[in-house]
Amino acid sequence: MFQTPMADRIRNEGQVATIAVGAITEADQVNSVIASGRADLCAIGRPFMSDPAWLHRELARLGRGSVAWHPAMEPARTQFERVLAKPATPL
Repeated sequence: MFQTPMADRIRNEGQVATIAVGAITEADQVNSVIASGRADLCAIGRPFMSDPAWLHRELARLGRGSVAWHPAMEPARTQFERVLAKPATPL
């Protein structure tokens, strides 16, 4: 979220559509940036590189519906849903 202040200033002072980037790792961060009018879009990079199912996990965590799985990810869908349905194991 370290570049969000720049996106905010350009969007609101320059009246130019912007994309916020930089250390945005949770859907809640995306929602707050967009809802507060600090940027028009948010770009997500590192979360997807470490977890291709990041969007599906965030949707499940927020209690939202799902989105269509990319055909390359379809074989992993059953496993993902099985793992997500399990209660978290305590450490």
